[in-house]
Amino acid sequence: MFEPVVPFIKHYITKHHELYSGQCKAEYWEEILARSLKESGLGSDWKPDFNHKSGVDQTMDNGIRISNKGGSIDKNIISFSGSRLTKYKTLNEKLEFLSDKKEDYILCLATDKDEWKKGSKRYYFVVINSDTLNYHEQEWEETYGVQTNIGQLNGWKCSSEVFNAKIIRSNSDQLWTEMKLDYYEEFYEITIG
Repeated sequence: MFEPVVPFIKHYITKHHELYSGQCKAEYWEEILARSLKESGLGSDWKPDFNHKSGVDQTMDNGIRISNKGGSIDKNIISFSGSRLTKYKTLNEKLEFLSDKKEDYILCLATDKDEWKKGSKRYYFVVINSDTLNYHEQEWEETYGVQTNIGQLNGWKCSSEVFNAKIIRSNSDQLWTEMKLDYYEEFYEITIG
């Protein structure tokens, strides 16, 4: 579904690197994707309002809701962060919030830090169906500090065939996911220069 967007993404990331040496992330990635969706005919309602609401970053003309993510790739795993969950006090409340999917797809622009250290400007455009990230259906366990603050609850974690996830209390109860690349919907390598 997203293959027609890839040449436009490459074009705009190339333009990004004509100005900036750093990786394309955050709002820059959102805008590049929005322009690419529009130019490919899929459309986007994205606006440069620096909105950080949870879930949907933009919606395509056909109603498909997208969450933009940056990420990293290491071997066969893609890692990315998710919602900050501090306003939900218990693990059950956090999982209930995560069960209410705000987005249909996560469109992740990931990099491999070792490649970038060697000077290779390579991105991985990974399309993830958000239904594969069924956090609320997993067995979660508490995690505790091991060096300082021994015995203090520092978060929760779960493991499944598709992904591993953790919620880190010291980081605003942010959700972090490591997903096996076997479970993506679409995967494109984009090399610049």
